[in-house]
Amino acid sequence: MKRRTVFLIAVVFAMTACTEYDGSGNGLSLMPDYSDITIPCNIAPLNFRLDGASRFDVQIKGQAGNYNFKGRNGLVSFGVRKWHSMLEAEKGNVLEVGVTARTSKGEVYENSFTWTVSPDSIDPYLSYRLIEPAYEVWSEMAIEERCMENFSTRLIGENSQADKCCMNCHTSNGNGTSFLHLRGANGGTVLNRNGAVTKISTRTDRTGQGVYGDISRDGRYGVFTTADITFAIHSRYDMRMEVYDQRSDLVVVDFDNMTATDSPAVTGDDFQETFPCFSADGRVIFFCRARHHEQPDSIASMHYDIAAVQFDPATGRIGDKVITMVSAGNGLSFSHLKASPDGRWLMATAASYGTFPVWHKESELWLIDLQNHSVDIMADANTDGADTYHSWSSNSRWVVFASKRDDMIYGRPYITHIDENDRCTRAFVLPQRDPVLYTNTMKSYNIPELYTVPEDYGAGKVARLYKDASPVQVEYKF
Repeated sequence: MKRRTVFLIAVVFAMTACTEYDGSGNGLSLMPDYSDITIPCNIAPLNFRLDGASRFDVQIKGQAGNYNFKGRNGLVSFGVRKWHSMLEAEKGNVLEVGVTARTSKGEVYENSFTWTVSPDSIDPYLSYRLIEPAYEVWSEMAIEERCMENFSTRLIGENSQADKCCMNCHTSNGNGTSFLHLRGANGGTVLNRNGAVTKISTRTDRTGQGVYGDISRDGRYGVFTTADITFAIHSRYDMRMEVYDQRSDLVVVDFDNMTATDSPAVTGDDFQETFPCFSADGRVIFFCRARHHEQPDSIASMHYDIAAVQFDPATGRIGDKVITMVSAGNGLSFSHLKASPDGRWLMATAASYGTFPVWHKESELWLIDLQNHSVDIMADANTDGADTYHSWSSNSRWVVFASKRDDMIYGRPYITHIDENDRCTRAFVLPQRDPVLYTNTMKSYNIPELYTVPEDYGAGKVARLYKDASPVQVEYKF
């Protein structure tokens, strides 16, 4: 993979493509393209379609045994129990997958590929927001929780039950603490701390309302940007719109004491700070920062660096000195920072400008090594479509991110592995019981988030909190 070396300050770190089947006449296409990929040992079955095939055989050869499956009417659907029994027996092995397909005309096509079964499991739960991919229709959205080991889903929130308010940014520390934002007249932040679900207000008399944020590994602190967000419509036919911050600062909320703290280092009019996240040990806050510009005339001149500031978990105080880790410069801007739970990596989205790259086709994931200060541009995971919004599995081996590679419009959850040689593998789309679901849903899978403990509330609870509950008020404490 390509790597870039960048100047990093050491003190910070102390703190649906197709596979064509050979044959005469027309080829048959595999959908999704699950050929030659590395998969978690606990992933749901990789069901796929072979359009044009009336029936086909799938023969899988492993080191522990051979496994035979049948497909008909264009779909192969692996039984969940048989599938997991195979993965358990073949942990760490390479499976040779052979497909023999027959069309209604009696034509035969054959192809083969591999699945490498990683012994690294992926977190069993994934949330994402289902939303139209354009600005014209945003009033119908839902936040869904998916079990990664099978195909079961449940609604965490659905705005049709809550006056069609905006619901966004479901974020988890991976182990029992999470939040999501409700906007509108009765809005607030839904905070779940190990089953205790409340609605809080993160706005104080000194700080704005929390927007993009992260949770410390111990679940005590949340760090948020208090952004004033707006948008502008592009006049170019090939560009949709820009979302940008007119003003933005950082604030830390202590969930134990319901207090909010900021610092002159990350507030004020000179800079705009956004997309903060905690380091694995909770002693550093990474964030994106750009010099303030008057918008919207100068959106294209907004280039966000990756910066860091110290944080003291004992006192909840933010440090007074900001370090620039990666300088963006012209033609580059960073967003969506996420630190790996093992403290090794910092992942970011890189685009040509601005702070909302989901509509930037050039957006790609960057992997920053916090040990040797190198940058991997993740060539095996990125594509020509927008690759954004990423989340780490708790073992720091898997990343799920939103990609528009299939049609350049709809974001879908793709999965890549960071192996023992620090290499990312070819990404594949989250399996569905029937892959046609992606084309039938007509929604983007927005902001995928991995975690180990399922949410113990649902859309009904969120609706009641929105309509009936008064928010617990966070108080400012410098």
